[in-house]
Amino acid sequence: MLFRSNEQEKMDVAFRVIADHIRTLSFAVADGIQPGNNGRNYVLRRILRRAVRYGRTLGFHEPFFYKLVDVLAETMGSVFPEIREKRKHVMEVLRTEEESFNKTLDKGTKIFEAAVGTQPAGQQALSGDQAFLLFDTYGFPLDLTELMARERGLTVDGARFEKLMEEQRSKARAA
Repeated sequence: MLFRSNEQEKMDVAFRVIADHIRTLSFAVADGIQPGNNGRNYVLRRILRRAVRYGRTLGFHEPFFYKLVDVLAETMGSVFPEIREKRKHVMEVLRTEEESFNKTLDKGTKIFEAAVGTQPAGQQALSGDQAFLLFDTYGFPLDLTELMARERGLTVDGARFEKLMEEQRSKARAA
């Protein structure tokens, strides 16, 4: 029986996630949906961010994701001709989103690393205050903070994060 290393499994998962997500995003953008901040548009944004984060685990620090549209258009274009017709548009939308998120990811990762580095010995949770700072100030999504925390054997104090979010919403409504 062949046993695969933990690192190889992580790489395989990353490649599968990226392959799945390029299809999802390309088809959706070709159908006229744009990544954004609300509803289905936000779902697309989160899918793209997840794929880009997995690309980082494979060593991709420069935009790469949008370049996969060409391969997808060649492979799936006969089944979904819109992807060939709208290839340039899809690539541009994904490139813009990816470049923007790479900046957020770079800043947020540094702050996350600093926060984890200052964790008291034995503490198993990243504070909700730190997670909220990452989200509110740097645009670093909570689900990404939670993912990175899990990778380090930590959790995130979600209750405190939600309390701070509600306070922020209340301030916004009052303004």
